[in-house]
Amino acid sequence: MKNILEFINAFGIHVDESTPLVVLLAGYYLILSVWILLNVLNICIYLLSLYILSNERFISKISSKYVFIHKIVLYYQKTRIGFIVFEVILLLFSLSLMIGISYGLVSYYLQNI
Repeated sequence: MKNILEFINAFGIHVDESTPLVVLLAGYYLILSVWILLNVLNICIYLLSLYILSNERFISKISSKYVFIHKIVLYYQKTRIGFIVFEVILLLFSLSLMIGISYGLVSYYLQNI
């Protein structure tokens, strides 16, 4: 628990062991939500780059006008399909963890009413 508190303190959120449990759970939930958002964004960019690479018309437009986007597309061209499968598995695990935490909190609250 101490390592997790130090990790949260590294982001500028000052918590200690006297912080209420609800605040800590909200912080963990926020970190998990950001992690899921980054996974979804990475998967979407990968699929979009595969679509762009399949159309020669898009490649010619992007390489001449938008050099930064062209570099991103070339980066994702070199990644393997195993990477995207790993991202999807990580996304599903994170979502199930988030749903499990929510279910546990709600069931705990309903039992103690």
